[in-house]
Amino acid sequence: MSAPPAVLAPTAEARAASVTRGVVLPSLFLLVSMLNLTLIVAGLKELVIDELGGTARDASLFFSIEMVAYILFAPVWGLLSDRIGKRKPLVVAGFLLTAPMYAAYAAVTSVPALLTLRFFQGAFSVMGWSTLMAMVLDQPDEKRRGRYMGLMGGALILGVSLGAPIGGYLTRHLGARAPLECAAALFLLIGLGATALREDHRVRAHTPVGEILGTLRRQPRLLVPFLFHFVDRYTVGFFIVLFPLYLGSLGVSDAAVRGRYLAFFLFPFALLQYWTGRLSERIGTMPPLFFGSLAYGIVLCAVGYADLQSLWFVMVALGILASIMFPPAITLTGELSDRQTRGSAMGGFNLAGSLGFAIGPIVGAWAHAARGFGFAFVVAGAIEIAAVLLAALVVGKDAWRFRART
Repeated sequence: MSAPPAVLAPTAEARAASVTRGVVLPSLFLLVSMLNLTLIVAGLKELVIDELGGTARDASLFFSIEMVAYILFAPVWGLLSDRIGKRKPLVVAGFLLTAPMYAAYAAVTSVPALLTLRFFQGAFSVMGWSTLMAMVLDQPDEKRRGRYMGLMGGALILGVSLGAPIGGYLTRHLGARAPLECAAALFLLIGLGATALREDHRVRAHTPVGEILGTLRRQPRLLVPFLFHFVDRYTVGFFIVLFPLYLGSLGVSDAAVRGRYLAFFLFPFALLQYWTGRLSERIGTMPPLFFGSLAYGIVLCAVGYADLQSLWFVMVALGILASIMFPPAITLTGELSDRQTRGSAMGGFNLAGSLGFAIGPIVGAWAHAARGFGFAFVVAGAIEIAAVLLAALVVGKDAWRFRART
């Protein structure tokens, strides 16, 4: 009897191609899709107030309504991808349906129509990028998951960072609707490009919804990464409103200087995540998640008391600490879910983040009105620290050595 054929290990070229299609290409698409969050920021006044006759409240609703769509639909699309056992069709459909939504902004003539369109555009956008994040989590090379999550996280933050300056340039030279037209073209491009993505076909098709939800209920520790992502996105939403105002109180009126201080935070945040992801591979997800978040909360308390000379150091420190937090949070989400529930878990993860992003400006504005900038930043830092303590209670004595697979 002849021996069974040997199973050949994948070559280095095959592994590189797999990583490119399964991690690098999705990260590039996520970078492009995140541009939409800030692409219109610079021209929002010109579009909503000057062209459509709206108010500052309408301009803020333009962002809030998209967050509402994210909160409502991220879990729906995640559950659907688990139910059908495929994610790639939802990624392609989400991006391709988002493109005409952005193109339709060119024909909008009233604020109600603008806000209605924004809601549906947000629903389709989150179908694409949230499901794509689940696809990256599905990659079978779990030993390198930390660095993959770091690469993906860095791409997300870099996309958010680049959106505002690109949108400002387009608004200045081509008009207030040019960033939206640019977004339409970009989503069409990545929608077509998403057809080349590599999907892990080990996801079981037609999993009953009740089985998916039951599996998630049996893993309550998923609330730990959800909680951390909620407070992390809370601080981002908080920063968008309060930090420019704080710089103004310090006498900074030059937009370029404001951008420079934000860059002190954003560049280490985006560029270090790959390396902090590799750190989580070596020491586990819990230590960097807990210690990074605790230190981040403490430093955040100091922002409202820093002068211009020391603020740059504080912002760099915040960026470094923020880069430590995201890769282990999303890696832990992957470890605590399996391939049959990972889309739903990622939907819950992004629901928590979107909710935090929406609440951050509201709480920040309240805290500032109550006691000023110093108090507002202390409140934000205290919420981050409280999340660490609450998560430690949930995880218990395993907080520093917990491994989801044991």
